Amino acid sequence: MGIPGDTIVTGTVLTDTILSNYGLERRLGELRQRRMLLRLLRDDVDYAAGRLTAGDLTGSWRSGAQRGYDRRRSDLAGELRRAAGLLDAALTEVVAAIDQVGADLDAVPAPGRVPARGPQ
Repeated sequence: MGIPGDTIVTGTVLTDTILSNYGLERRLGELRQRRMLLRLLRDDVDYAAGRLTAGDLTGSWRSGAQRGYDRRRSDLAGELRRAAGLLDAALTEVVAAIDQVGADLDAVPAPGRVPARGPQ
């Protein structure tokens, strides 16, 4: 099936190039979306960790419960900082994958213009 005058035939260099470009462009779009989402998540985690920074509880008037609460907040902030580090590592991997797919896309030869055959 196809439109009269189509030159696209399965298994030709032209269709292989078009399909390769489409697959690579789609993958590049997915990776860019993932990068954006990872950045947003990392920023949110960094912000949350900063808000949980331990307060100054050196005064003797602070109760044991207050000190325990502050200690737990500090522990949570540390866990969030570790999570941010893991997100940074994932982000680095995604950026490397984007670079690789971009290089692969640049390596795919551009399809030449193939004139459509007229009706026969």
